[in-house]
Amino acid sequence: MTTAETYIKTLKSQCPTLSDSEIRAKIDEIRTKRIAEIRSTPTEVEITGTSYYVTASGNDENDGKTPETAWRTMARVTNAEELRPGDGVFFKRGQTFRGQIITRPGVTYSAFGEGEKPKLFGSDRNSACAELWKKTDVPGVWEYTLAQEMDIGNIVFDDTSFARKVYESAPYEDGSQVDYRTKAPFRDYHDLTEDKSFWHDFESKKVYLRYNAGNPAIFHGDIELTKREAVIRNMCNADVTVDNLLIAHGNFGIASGTCVNLTVKNCEIKWIGGCIQARWKAGDDRKYHIPYGNGIEIYGGAVNFTVDNNYIWQNYDAAATNQLGKNSQKTSNKCVRYTNNVLENCVYSVEIFFNYYEGEDEYVRRNDDTLIENNIMWKAGGFGHIARIDPGCTSFIRCGTIVSETTDFVVRNNIFDRSRTRIVLTVNRENDGGSMAQYYDNIYVQKKDSTFVVRDRVTYKTDENLAENLEKTGTEHNPTYIFVDDNGFSDYE
Repeated sequence: MTTAETYIKTLKSQCPTLSDSEIRAKIDEIRTKRIAEIRSTPTEVEITGTSYYVTASGNDENDGKTPETAWRTMARVTNAEELRPGDGVFFKRGQTFRGQIITRPGVTYSAFGEGEKPKLFGSDRNSACAELWKKTDVPGVWEYTLAQEMDIGNIVFDDTSFARKVYESAPYEDGSQVDYRTKAPFRDYHDLTEDKSFWHDFESKKVYLRYNAGNPAIFHGDIELTKREAVIRNMCNADVTVDNLLIAHGNFGIASGTCVNLTVKNCEIKWIGGCIQARWKAGDDRKYHIPYGNGIEIYGGAVNFTVDNNYIWQNYDAAATNQLGKNSQKTSNKCVRYTNNVLENCVYSVEIFFNYYEGEDEYVRRNDDTLIENNIMWKAGGFGHIARIDPGCTSFIRCGTIVSETTDFVVRNNIFDRSRTRIVLTVNRENDGGSMAQYYDNIYVQKKDSTFVVRDRVTYKTDENLAENLEKTGTEHNPTYIFVDDNGFSDYE
């Protein structure tokens, strides 16, 4: 039994004798313990082949086979043609590496040494350098002097706060544009009026930041600009393990196509996403950009996909997801595991999303044997909610168009602690597989008189009738409900 399972089951057994406030205090205690445990997890991976090492003082001309002859960069790991199934790549704990890794089949990527998990950042540099920011003709608006070819999705200050990205609308008939979130007039950086907001000009490749106090580099020791790229990209490779890494400041933490035996465990993943997937185009009915970004994503089929014992927070979209869009591809998803994680301040904690293919022949998409268990899901929202065009979509579990070909979908022994809008969202479609999920022994905390779940095209409110109404659906088994007067979100959560 994992510590997460033990903590949650113990609290569940105590709930009948505790007040609501005592239960919430216990949840905070468990969450704090679990984050500390995940961050201090030792490296315990089995390597049957050759071990390779990466350190900040290494040299890419080395053979990489000892800490003393280590490689230096993530690029060297990507280009390591010598890697074979069974090999391992180990980054030195306590050090920072920047760039991207493209995985190879059968390889494990992990940590060695003592101390904090090695940091793998998708951002190019720490931009807390005064020379990188210059005044514009607008007081309080600063130009980042390095041109950015890739879209910048978020700007993070000292790992604690962020700037809201402005997504401008397509021009209206009179030629005007607006900040799509606030609906205030917006054409360019002259219209950045909100402190700690920013805009990426696609034409000039420049980033503009409103920072009223002065040059932002004076006030922060670390400023990270997230660009439109995955930190770790799995090119449909099988038998890949990512273990004990801190992954941050990419549009995706880990992104994969259809794969078999992908395991992500003991990692911390944070400040992911916000970049534009598709821009509005002249003549389109759509008048806005489509932003995106997930902590861990499989796009396509997944067999034996495991996300276990990770701390994932502040992601624009989902902490973790397996999904597929509207294309002509049969999809089989089997043995998907989201277990023992702490997932917080993400718009979605877990997203399972498969669109129908609306072609001449409708392709069957199956989703068999999904388990969401022993997770602490805390405050669905985060910077994604603040920045996104559609802020009202937060939920801990989002199930999109999982049709009737769904079996063995179990959500068990989790804590769901406050969402800005709802706990669970399924789609408005008959026989949706997300509504077939069976929920056992979960603890729920949500604001009174708000939306609790949308399931099988029915909305259930957090009121005195919730337990009775959900019992009739046959999906909730032995739940614990805590209703609070205030969700407790600050402006920047």
